[in-house]
Amino acid sequence: MLVKTSQKILIVRLSALGDIIHSSAVLPFIKKAIPGIQIDWLVEVQFQQILENNPYIRHIHTVDLKQFKRNKNFINFQKVLLQLNKIRMEYKYDLIIDMQGLLKSSLISRYISNKVHGFSWNSAKEGFCSLFYNSTTKISYSENKIWRNFALVNDALNLDFKEEDILKKRPHLFCMNSFPKAKGQIIFVIGSSMDQKNYPKEKFLELARELDKPISIVWGNEKEFEIAEWIANKTGNAIVAPKLSLNQLKHYVLSSDLVIGNDTGPTHLAWAMNVPSIVLFGMTPIEQMIETNINKYLKSESEVDPEDLDKDDYSICDIEVGDVVKLALQLLEKEERNITH
Repeated sequence: MLVKTSQKILIVRLSALGDIIHSSAVLPFIKKAIPGIQIDWLVEVQFQQILENNPYIRHIHTVDLKQFKRNKNFINFQKVLLQLNKIRMEYKYDLIIDMQGLLKSSLISRYISNKVHGFSWNSAKEGFCSLFYNSTTKISYSENKIWRNFALVNDALNLDFKEEDILKKRPHLFCMNSFPKAKGQIIFVIGSSMDQKNYPKEKFLELARELDKPISIVWGNEKEFEIAEWIANKTGNAIVAPKLSLNQLKHYVLSSDLVIGNDTGPTHLAWAMNVPSIVLFGMTPIEQMIETNINKYLKSESEVDPEDLDKDDYSICDIEVGDVVKLALQLLEKEERNITH
């Protein structure tokens, strides 16, 4: 277990976007508790921008595992090893905290240093990874994902954060001010990694009409772009956002008054940046987030097993548009009061 006099740690959270966003919530808490600590982060290169401009991170290391998976040859494997070897030789960390809990992240962590803290066998998504750690944290995999990260950091750094502390969190993701601002008061996040997680486009359309406020629709691929255009063409108050990099998306979210979307990274950005939001949950567990006074969720009535997601669960479609409208207007009214005062 690391003592407070130690100065250099590396957080390993390689992917995915939403998990990186939630994991980064620990950063301001660590820096407040141990002001002199140096925090670096290892992430897959396609997600690097989400962590950029962050005053709590000294250095962002990247690794291109996606290219290696796509082209499994000796040259790409050698590139990955060279990247990791450079980190190991140059930085000599006092401790690595593996926040991913997968075999790949544990192997990478152990290759960089022999001082690694991670989740225990029954706590990690892939139990075998715990064999590569010096010390572990035991916490149920079904616990809130954000609190799991804090519990891990508590054990690794001998700290004492509590769940209620998270409700008073500071923003923990940052952006430059030179990026485009949202042209809508409200942002819709219409896509995700799985169709089962997506609120129907017909209901997003109904939601846009009911709210009758300026709306920007963000998208990440051609299919989502077509859905965004379909909604925008049928309303007079919604527009399709331009194609955005992750850095630009952060500023886009920060410049809005409210984000409404599926359980996916771009929606959770609002929580990370203290922007009001509504996350719509169906087949995924609400333990993906922690509610605050401005960050809320609506969940379908289906029961969810976080260790065995039901791929046939499309219950997100059952969330009533009227419930989303009511909650959205409440958050917008609260935001207007905050601005006024």
